[in-house]
Amino acid sequence: MEFKKVFLVSLIFLICLCGLSSISAHGVDVTDDTMIIANESNCILAKEIVDEMNVNVTVYKFTSSGEAEHIMEHMLNNSNKRVIVLSYQDTAHDFLNKHSDLSNRLIIVDDVNNQTIHSSINQLLSVKTQPETVNYILPLIGGVIIGLIIGLGLGVLIMKRKYKI
Repeated sequence: MEFKKVFLVSLIFLICLCGLSSISAHGVDVTDDTMIIANESNCILAKEIVDEMNVNVTVYKFTSSGEAEHIMEHMLNNSNKRVIVLSYQDTAHDFLNKHSDLSNRLIIVDDVNNQTIHSSINQLLSVKTQPETVNYILPLIGGVIIGLIIGLGLGVLIMKRKYKI
């Protein structure tokens, strides 16, 4: 009888583990989908141009190439993220070489001036993004199946104990 209890508990634990979805350890992206990566030297110019154009683009000031690369990595999972890179261009070029499919949503400006920022913003805003669709039916079905299996297993165990006493 002891083996059956251990087996049943192990089976329930295994079913619970299988029901867990994979977790991305990359972190949550809290930045806007349309953005400009700038640094101390060009963030004010970029902000002035964005305000002048009256467009919905956010300018973020970064202090290291690691931060900029981290933001660009969010583009891999978010198909709506569009980025203009005014700073840390070497990092952006390396990232774009690894992920060439993002070339329409990642614009690198090597010569930063008013005209190139204007044209980059216009080019970025012309890129169409796809609406995000969320599929709730698969997690729902998985949860129902796991709940039924655990519920039936616990119900059988409780009924067996109830009628033995």
